[in-house]
Amino acid sequence: MKIAIGLLVLVVLLVGGVLALPFLVDLSKYQDQYKPEIEEALNRKIQLQEIRLTVWPRIGARVAGFSVLDDPAFSSGPFASLSSLDVGVKLMPLLSGKVEVEEITLHGPVITVIKNKNGVLNASTIGRKGVPVPEKPSRAPIPSTEGPLKLLALLAVDRVSVDGGKLTYRDLSSATPAEYVLQDLELLLRDVRLGQTPNLHVATLVQPFNMPVKLDGTFGPLRETMDIDAINFQLGMGKTEFTITGKAAGNDATVNISSLAINTANLPMSFPLKQSVEIRDLKIITEIKGQEAKLNSLSFRLFDGEVNGQGKMIAGAEAPPFKGSVALQGLQLGPALKAVAETPVSISGTAGADLSVQGKGFSMPELTKALEGTGHLAVKDGKIEGVNILQEVADALKVAGISMGDAKATAFSTVETDLTIKQGVINVQRLLMDSHDFQATGGGTIGFDQKLNLIVNLNLSQDVSQKLSAASPVVKIAMKEGRLSLPLTITGTAQAPSYGVDVKGLTGKVQEQVKKKVEEAVGGLLKGTTKPDDLKREGQELLKGLFGR
Repeated sequence: MKIAIGLLVLVVLLVGGVLALPFLVDLSKYQDQYKPEIEEALNRKIQLQEIRLTVWPRIGARVAGFSVLDDPAFSSGPFASLSSLDVGVKLMPLLSGKVEVEEITLHGPVITVIKNKNGVLNASTIGRKGVPVPEKPSRAPIPSTEGPLKLLALLAVDRVSVDGGKLTYRDLSSATPAEYVLQDLELLLRDVRLGQTPNLHVATLVQPFNMPVKLDGTFGPLRETMDIDAINFQLGMGKTEFTITGKAAGNDATVNISSLAINTANLPMSFPLKQSVEIRDLKIITEIKGQEAKLNSLSFRLFDGEVNGQGKMIAGAEAPPFKGSVALQGLQLGPALKAVAETPVSISGTAGADLSVQGKGFSMPELTKALEGTGHLAVKDGKIEGVNILQEVADALKVAGISMGDAKATAFSTVETDLTIKQGVINVQRLLMDSHDFQATGGGTIGFDQKLNLIVNLNLSQDVSQKLSAASPVVKIAMKEGRLSLPLTITGTAQAPSYGVDVKGLTGKVQEQVKKKVEEAVGGLLKGTTKPDDLKREGQELLKGLFGR
């Protein structure tokens, strides 16, 4: 009985001793030793409330009230902080003298990333003691193999978790400052050790879009290098789901992205669109080699058509150079143009195109300066809504009282043209438009600023030519072989196009016809085949045709 009581007392003392360890062992005294070294490495002041041992729910240590202050050039608040960091170790290995981390938990981490008016991030001065804040962003470096994945692989922990996190990105470089927040950030990472394939779960709410984002999947197995044999993730952004697969080796990587359906209204970004657009069967195959990113294949369905493309881009420059090509087939042009812009004139039909481009940068000033390309466009069985070209011709010729069919549309069977792009101007070459009532050929320019400068030669059908000539003596004289051909100019902007007939060109044709008739009459008079009375009568008919009396 005494032995049992003694053992019980011993157990109580041991348990009491273990429970008292957090209060008996003060780890905070090590702050003075390691705090200066950490501040030196980070080039940041840090704050730390306490470090103490824990025995429940597991043996380990807790760091409370830790924060890294921001660079004073950006803000006076913390760059990163967390309410507590818990590190739990396994008991049995600890009893044999080994420390094996079982779990790391970060409670309430808060990180604030700031881009100043010069486009420089506050994170860029971390670890750069004695170096002033850069006046402009530095070029993107090639990723180091001594990166976070290697540290993660060497960490060897069963579970890493984050709860109640918040990541804020504040952009002060634009005319209108913007702020984006990942709030209620959760992260769970399992099986983090060499040779294992970690399982990752991330969930957050993106503001100001109020969009839930979720990422689940695996990557690995982990090695001491950056090599990853397999990446498999499912990314959810609101109502849109993506599948991401690939692999990585050193500074190189291959990434494949696919999605069954994407609606632009459900994405956390704005597009220059008047209506939401749905993309189906998206498939992307990319390859990254150092700073070169290659788009090996891009395909998706859009407006009942199929789009395919490829290209490459070199990162690291303020205006990264790129080149690529795109081909589309079967695209319904009417809904596509309505989604892009609201204009008084729109074109419908089934479109196909091939386009090759190269340039530098992606802003409109950069594209206007550097974008170059060539291509071919064809539209079949369509209609130009908002303008009746034949009616515009009749009005320009001042032919009154004639209706040329649909007052606000021009139907066509084919519109086809070659394109070149340079210095913000699209050059339209070898334009061909075929319609039941006319055929048009020509070319001109369309600016990135939507300015139009096109000249086309209209060759009207015999029916339309006869209809116009019956109401206009000038048209009748200008006709050749029963058809009227005249130049049409299209100027103004895509928002407000203006149409006109080249009167000088038409007058020249009338002069040619008059000259021809005069030469025929004089020639007949000299040969004796035309009598003076006949010449007088032909002259009267010619004048009557010109002046209508």
